[in-house]
Amino acid sequence: MSARVDALVAGYRREVVHRWLLTWSGRLISLFLAGLYIYLLMVLGRDDPFYITLNLVAFVNGLSGFAIALYYEVPGVVRALHSPDPALADDAWEAVERLRPELMPRLLVDLNLPPDERPALAQTLDRAGVVRLTEARARDRWRTIGPIYFAVYIVALAAYLWLVYSWTPETIR
Repeated sequence: MSARVDALVAGYRREVVHRWLLTWSGRLISLFLAGLYIYLLMVLGRDDPFYITLNLVAFVNGLSGFAIALYYEVPGVVRALHSPDPALADDAWEAVERLRPELMPRLLVDLNLPPDERPALAQTLDRAGVVRLTEARARDRWRTIGPIYFAVYIVALAAYLWLVYSWTPETIR
């Protein structure tokens, strides 16, 4: 059973890294789009109305942060507490206990609990309390929607950037 606990702990740590990478890549894409917009307008002097759509793409990119936050709101190790398999739920609780100092503060922030209650809850929250707090959000569909959204977003962003690269503004005489 310890191997499954180790796997749950490793899975949580991978989720933390993926969340960080996705959050920062979204920020960097936003900066890239702003820089591209400035480059096209000021350096190249292109003033075609098409390039204004870069602002719309940057807005959609910013909204993608909500999809990232909702996808990672309840970590997989906490979702495993809701498993119908009692052995998996027991292993998940052992993993949560092992990860308590790093997992609980982030989980309580993601669940929008009042800041003054978080330190005490992070130390004292028991298994039934964690299950009760995460029950509604652990069953949401973001674990299904998230990867689909990400795949569609990457393809659409790549297609849009190709369109911007290959766009030739009309010359008006």
